[in-house]
Amino acid sequence: MSEITKEKRALFVVVNLSTGGDENLQKVYEWLDPRAVDVAKFLLGSEYKRFMKLDGDNVTSDMFMTGLKQLAEDPQIEAIDVLLCLHGSPGKLRFDDGFIKSKDLGDRLKDAKLQDKLRLLYSTACHGATHAPDFIRGGFRVASGAKGICTNGMYDYPAQLNSWKDGDTYFSAVKAGNNPIGIAICDNVFRQLGFEDVNSKKEIFGKRYTRITTPAL
Repeated sequence: MSEITKEKRALFVVVNLSTGGDENLQKVYEWLDPRAVDVAKFLLGSEYKRFMKLDGDNVTSDMFMTGLKQLAEDPQIEAIDVLLCLHGSPGKLRFDDGFIKSKDLGDRLKDAKLQDKLRLLYSTACHGATHAPDFIRGGFRVASGAKGICTNGMYDYPAQLNSWKDGDTYFSAVKAGNNPIGIAICDNVFRQLGFEDVNSKKEIFGKRYTRITTPAL
């Protein structure tokens, strides 16, 4: 099995927290959106041949699919990793064109036949664990997501990205982000604010021992 070097990897960062979400946190979301892209580029930009972002009003489900297809059409790219920073509810993701069922996204991905290049899907969305199986069904090698409302992204996001960059397995990367003390603190703050079903712990689906050098298939 040949390793996937930088020259064969693409990173697709999809960010739009400003659309949707709790109105009382709107200023926080507006602050987080550009920083999610900046952190990804700072930590992982040097590890990929292609770095593509999708943000603002462009984050529709159609544009998400278009971006994946454009990267997959590059003959030099053999593995596509996705960082998904959107709002979510059980079984649905909030794109700019509204809430889209993860089942429908999984169907579209499967029909697009991109599975030979789709590798990692890391999501910060609330209830991401309900979406991840559909991304696996759509062709991703490994995917993760929170068990409930996700509150610890400011810790989990850089922790996972750093571990992934260092060549750790995705199992180890998720473990790094699942710091129990950090989760307890962040989740408790949001419970005090009145949020229910809060659980930032990430679950992994698919081939959890995938590394940044592992082929997509």
